Amino acid sequence: MTTAARRDGAIARFFRLQPVTAWLIAANLAVYVATVVQSRSLLDNADSSLFEVTALYPPFVVVWDEWWRLLTAAFQHFGPLHLLLNMYMLWILGVGTERSIGHGRYLALYLISALGGSVAVMYFSPGALTAGASGAVFGLMGAYGIVAAALRLEFRGIAVLIGLNIVVSILVPGVSLAAHMGGLVVGAVAALVLVILPRRLPARVGRGTRRAAAWGMFLLLVAVVAVAAWYSAEVMTLESVLRR
Repeated sequence: MTTAARRDGAIARFFRLQPVTAWLIAANLAVYVATVVQSRSLLDNADSSLFEVTALYPPFVVVWDEWWRLLTAAFQHFGPLHLLLNMYMLWILGVGTERSIGHGRYLALYLISALGGSVAVMYFSPGALTAGASGAVFGLMGAYGIVAAALRLEFRGIAVLIGLNIVVSILVPGVSLAAHMGGLVVGAVAALVLVILPRRLPARVGRGTRRAAAWGMFLLLVAVVAVAAWYSAEVMTLESVLRR
């Protein structure tokens, strides 16, 4: 078997076993390539029109009701290094997490973590231009930590990883601590309701009831995140009025 054939086989196996992680990485890469083509620059891809209409800039969300930015910003990145670091972390965390909790719950957890990070930016960094999958990645770290702790698995490794990333978020200029912490907290809560809650229900409760309870609690979490986003927008509007 040639090297190319082995590589193709590994990629096909990756898409077969971890399809959500694989397609999320593919989507991020495709969006980045599109911004590079539009901007005609590998490093200054933020100059593209696609980046401008999808990155998170809270005043545009509030004034123009561009709420899609809360999610689309998670698929944009500032340059190749930002992209590669996030995709590497997504690959590392996603491979084990997706296979452990299932494709549907994994995708739901990833997306709500991305939204949680964006809502935190709305409230704590309302004037910042923000982009990147790091909020969702931090959500995966939070979820992994919660599951490991609840199931009494090895926890020290992920705890050290989370701690190091928080320190980096604080010390490195230009890194959005709000997005990271928002994603971390929401991802941890999502793991509680989607993964831990069904395991804590009485043994007599059937599988269908467990699944319904988990998804019902998840929808409640989505509602809480939506209310938090609305509240952040109202706070920004009020502060704008008071400054006039």
